[in-house]
Amino acid sequence: MNQYLSDKIKVVSFIAIIIVFYIHANLADGVGQTMLLPSLGRKCIAGVFGPCAVPMFYAISGFLFFRGIDCVSDVFGKMKKRVWTLLIPFVIAAIVYPLQPVLKQLLLHTTSERDYLALAQDGGLLYTLRCLFVDSGTGMPWAYHLWFMRDLVIIVALSPLLYYLRHTMHRWLIVLVVALYMLFPQLGFLYASIWFVAGSFFLGELSRLPRQLVVAFVMLFLTLAVWHQVDDYEAWQYVKVLEISCGLVSLWCVYDWVFPQDFRLSDHRWLALACQFTFFIYLYHEPMLHTIVKAMPPLLGNSQWGYLAAVVLTPLIVAPLGIAVGYVFRRLLPSVYYILTGKR
Repeated sequence: MNQYLSDKIKVVSFIAIIIVFYIHANLADGVGQTMLLPSLGRKCIAGVFGPCAVPMFYAISGFLFFRGIDCVSDVFGKMKKRVWTLLIPFVIAAIVYPLQPVLKQLLLHTTSERDYLALAQDGGLLYTLRCLFVDSGTGMPWAYHLWFMRDLVIIVALSPLLYYLRHTMHRWLIVLVVALYMLFPQLGFLYASIWFVAGSFFLGELSRLPRQLVVAFVMLFLTLAVWHQVDDYEAWQYVKVLEISCGLVSLWCVYDWVFPQDFRLSDHRWLALACQFTFFIYLYHEPMLHTIVKAMPPLLGNSQWGYLAAVVLTPLIVAPLGIAVGYVFRRLLPSVYYILTGKR
């Protein structure tokens, strides 16, 4: 992999995690959902670009996983590495998320929106493990933002099968995965597999597309994205794969228009620093983001502008704060930091 592509993956991943923050800022209850300006802010940022963020992570993961694999033993080697870079960080972050309010409850005698200790005591060990790592009844673990990693862990566990199917079905495998997802939409890892498999085939080739074709993808993406915001959500379900596909192509290719081939991330100090902590701020941006997005409107008078500011500015506040925390953490406790992040 050349340096330009390596830098591109880092920058695109950082952009995608900022978009994820906008999605999560919209999930906070009571943050001006019925007000015009906050609603427009949601639709224009998270609504239009949000559906593409997590699929981009899957596509990058698939591209990196199958890159350089020549035989099935290479697959098992990649799986072994993912134990340290994916599984262990996922397990630790999934435990830390509910542990924070539990410790506050025990040590400071405070209350939280969800009493995890009571839920664990009432549900038992198996219930607690399921809520921590699989599904808490919402389709996501207690650490809701880790559903992406949960599905990615499942995909990596199935990677020997995917390797076999890639070599027997080739690109028809994408059609098979899409069909399986349409038949079994409740299996989230199938949706994730669409982008993982597609990324493994196409992500390295998209930069060769003619500029006119990329422009067509951008226009189609924006058209579908705007329609998604103003029309029936149920109808959108039938075209969301097309919309997101166009969005991924657009983001990946437009990057090449903005950043020339001689761009080097190392020449841009602050952006290079930020990109070092993408994985850390993804794992541990909650509950900080939730706290800030709910605290900001009262400070600004609970007006429409205050709620709009909460939606628009919170991700831009959380990202540098998270980077600062990660930087100090890595300086003071590098061994612990590298375990938490799988040396990313």
